[in-house]
Amino acid sequence: MRDVSCKLLSTTFKKNDIGVMIPNTEEIEVPIIKIEDIYANEFYEANEQGFKPTLRLRISRLNYNNQEELIYMNTTYSIIRTQEVEVDELILICERKVKNVKDN
Repeated sequence: MRDVSCKLLSTTFKKNDIGVMIPNTEEIEVPIIKIEDIYANEFYEANEQGFKPTLRLRISRLNYNNQEELIYMNTTYSIIRTQEVEVDELILICERKVKNVKDN
């Protein structure tokens, strides 16, 4: 079973009372238009640069604001790159890194 939405994560920093920067993560739920397969040539080209793409989601361009991470199926992914497919649609190519293992 697949989710019909994902959560884009954006992190901002705010100063507390003593001036220490505290990270504040905001989750924005976004509907997924389509879940696509990772192409073999895309996988091998990314692998040469040290990336391992594992997820490819198509979302509305209006919902994306240069976020670097997302949550899909309770797993956190890093967004490797984006790809424009239509004027109002965007593909997010994502990978699950070792630093994301804390999320199961």
